[in-house]
Amino acid sequence: MKRFPLFLKTDPKKWSNWQWQEQNRLRNGSDIKSFFPRLSDNEVKTFNEYASKYKLGITPYLLSLIKLNKNGLPLTDDPVWNQFKYFSPEETSGPSDYDSRHENWEIPGEMPTPMIQHKYPGRAIIRLVNSCLGYCNYCYLTTRIIDKKYSSRKQNNGKIWSDTLSYLRKNPDITDVLISGGDPLLLSNSRLEQVFRDLKSIKSIRSIRLNTRALTHNPYRFDAGLVKIFKKYNLTVLEIHMSHPVELTGVVKEKLSLFDKAGYRPIIVWRAPLLKGINDDEKTLTALFNALYENRIIPYYLFHYAPYTLGRSTIGVSVKAGARIMQKIRRKVPGIAFPRYTLFHVDGKHDIPLEPSGTPGFVYKNSNNNNPVIKFKNWKQRWVTYQDIKDAPCRRKK
Repeated sequence: MKRFPLFLKTDPKKWSNWQWQEQNRLRNGSDIKSFFPRLSDNEVKTFNEYASKYKLGITPYLLSLIKLNKNGLPLTDDPVWNQFKYFSPEETSGPSDYDSRHENWEIPGEMPTPMIQHKYPGRAIIRLVNSCLGYCNYCYLTTRIIDKKYSSRKQNNGKIWSDTLSYLRKNPDITDVLISGGDPLLLSNSRLEQVFRDLKSIKSIRSIRLNTRALTHNPYRFDAGLVKIFKKYNLTVLEIHMSHPVELTGVVKEKLSLFDKAGYRPIIVWRAPLLKGINDDEKTLTALFNALYENRIIPYYLFHYAPYTLGRSTIGVSVKAGARIMQKIRRKVPGIAFPRYTLFHVDGKHDIPLEPSGTPGFVYKNSNNNNPVIKFKNWKQRWVTYQDIKDAPCRRKK
């Protein structure tokens, strides 16, 4: 891993400090020129417009994974840069892009407190924070996490946490809890330990999962103290997020080895979306699935780009295109290394059949305004509608 030019002389102890990484992120209009001195005035303007509306944060570590051209600017097809860069207005104006009005996952009836979501029987999601170690421009929780206008309204506090614990105690049918966010690893080890202690005090909770993208944004967040907490409270599952093989670095592997040194390793599963120009080809996904498998990480969910998120029309692909890619990969990786191809819908997730022509319970159609939609039976056996993206041939990796 090479240092980003701006940080070539950074002391190694500082570089490997996760808090230093957070403090030195690329995140606003005033510092973009420090990172990219040769960025054009027009691009700076586009960046400023985006940063005034949406959260943006790229750590020095993550910047070091981005390939630059001779002018010190990110290559236009770089798979890391394109996940975290700013969008121009033209790149976020598609028919199912973010509009600040539609939610694609959270609905009021499932939110007994602003922090907990109880969508499915027996399990619940707790969103500890509404911020991240860095920001993915395609976040399916755009309103909660990225949009500055709304995300601050959903900040959590002690009263909400107390109400959340009370709800769990009153609903003993909830036996599995997913700790998520934002990214819960933004919290200190001491705060996280208190969270685990509180949850473990509820006898009906039998398993705890934690969702993070720290291993991409800031793997230095993983230290012996954090692993010790996971071991002490027997974290059942660690869910991680990587969209491209380049994210599985030597630093990441070193941090994962902390579990082996502690004599404990939770089930580690992977989830990430299918992204145009980043991982929407057979070669890249095959390499990613195999690399995860070789490092004892189970590829669990490949998600379709959720509706009403930023840039969906720019770096999203159609459901059919994803099905065609997954068909090609199906017998080229070990069975346990082949994830479920799944979509998010406000009424629940749904596995996508790999038949590009659809099935009786999963029908491709066009809406009245000629935009592609899918009609399918959800987990409650109700017919629902999903906004798709216009189909295009699968990308071929050169």
